[in-house]
Amino acid sequence: MKRTLDINIAGQLFRIDEDAWEILKNYLDHVSARFKTEQGGDETVQDIEARIAEIFGGGNEPPTLVSKEMVTDMINIMGAPEEFYDAAPPANDRKHYTRKSMYDPNSLSARFGRALSAFFRAFGRLMSAIIRVFAVIFGAIFTLTGFLLFFTFAMLLFFSNAPFITSVMEPEIINSHSLLGIVLNSNMVWPVLILAALTILIPLGALTWLGVKLIFNIRERFRLLGIITFLVWIASLCALGVFLGLQLSVYAERETVEQRISLNPAPETIWITSMKKQADLVYGKSASVDGYRIFLNSPDDRLRASVDLNIYGTEDSTSSVSVERMASSNNDSEARAYARKIDYNWKFSGDTLYLDEYFSLPAGERWNGSMVDIDLGLPEGTEVRMVPGTSPDLFHFRVRNPDAGAWRIREGYLRELNE
Repeated sequence: MKRTLDINIAGQLFRIDEDAWEILKNYLDHVSARFKTEQGGDETVQDIEARIAEIFGGGNEPPTLVSKEMVTDMINIMGAPEEFYDAAPPANDRKHYTRKSMYDPNSLSARFGRALSAFFRAFGRLMSAIIRVFAVIFGAIFTLTGFLLFFTFAMLLFFSNAPFITSVMEPEIINSHSLLGIVLNSNMVWPVLILAALTILIPLGALTWLGVKLIFNIRERFRLLGIITFLVWIASLCALGVFLGLQLSVYAERETVEQRISLNPAPETIWITSMKKQADLVYGKSASVDGYRIFLNSPDDRLRASVDLNIYGTEDSTSSVSVERMASSNNDSEARAYARKIDYNWKFSGDTLYLDEYFSLPAGERWNGSMVDIDLGLPEGTEVRMVPGTSPDLFHFRVRNPDAGAWRIREGYLRELNE
C-alpha cells in the first residue's frame, strides 16, 4: 500500500503519492539549483511553483491527490529545468548563461497592465481621501448636533427652573415640572422624566458617538455595550408609552357646560373689564405654557388658571356671549360633573362685559383638563375696547397689538381701529 503525503505548492494544499513526490521533489530541486544564483531567481521559482499548482488543479477541498502520471505530464508541459534557457552554459563557464524569459516585460500587454494597475491604485487613494474628508465633515455635523441637542434636552428635563433655561423658554413654557405635576399624577413626574430622558438622550448620545467615530476613524469595539444600550432604549420607550397611556387615559372624554346670552340689540361699542385679577392672587407656584397660566398651592389649596377669550364677527346682525366650562375624565358623566365644579364669574351690564381673569377649582381638585372658553360674537362695525388697566394678554386673547386698546369688527374679523 502506497503512502501519501500532504504538501504545499504555491500556498495550495495537495496530497501526493510517495513515488510521485520523489520525482516532483527532484524536479523542484533542479529548478531551484538552476535559478538560485540569478537575480530574481526566487521570484522565478515562485512563478514555476504557481504554474505547477495550476496544472495540478489546486484549490480543491479536499486536496487533490497527485499521482506519478500527473507529475510526468506536468514535466512534459513545463519542460525540464535545462529547457528554461536558450542554450546550456559551457562547461568551463557556468556563470555566463541567459535565462529564457517566461514573459516579456516590455510587451504591450505588460505595459498596459502596469499602467492600469497604477491608475486603479491612484484612483483608490483618491476615493479613499474623498471619503475620509466627507466622513470628517459629517462626523463634525453629527457630533455638534448630537451634543447640542443632548445638552439642551438634558437641561430642559432636569434643570428647567435654572435661570438660563427659564430665560430661553419664557414666555412659552415656565416651570415645566409643575406643568407635568398638574397634567400627570405628581408621583409619576420623576419616573416619566427619567424614562423620557432615556428615550430622548440615548439616540442623541448615539448620534454624538457616531460623529466621533467618523472623525477619528474608530472601529467598532463595543458591540455588547451597543446592544445593551439599544435594549435599554427599547424598554424605556415601551415603559414611557405605557405610563403615559395610563396617566392620560383620564382625559379620554371631554364635556362642556355652556352659558349663553344674546345681545340684541348689540351696543355700538362694547367695553371689557376685569373683576377678579390675577395680580391679586396669592400662590406658591405658577406654571405657564403658550400664555396659558396656572397658579398652584395658594393658601386655600385651590388650583386656578387663566381663561381664553375669543372675539369674532357674526354673519348677521346678531350678537352673543358664550362661556363654556370644559373638563375631561374617563366617562361623560364624570367629565360633566368636573365641568360644573369650575368656579368662574362673569356678567354683561349695559355696554360692558365683566370677566374674571381666572377660574378656580374646588380645594384639592385635580386639573382634569379644566378650561374656560369665552366667545364674544359681534356684528359688523362693532367696536371693542378694553377698560384702562385691563390687558388682553391676561385673557389669553391673541391680537396683533395688545397695547392698541381698541378694535372693530371688519369683514368678520377683529381689527385695530387704525388699520
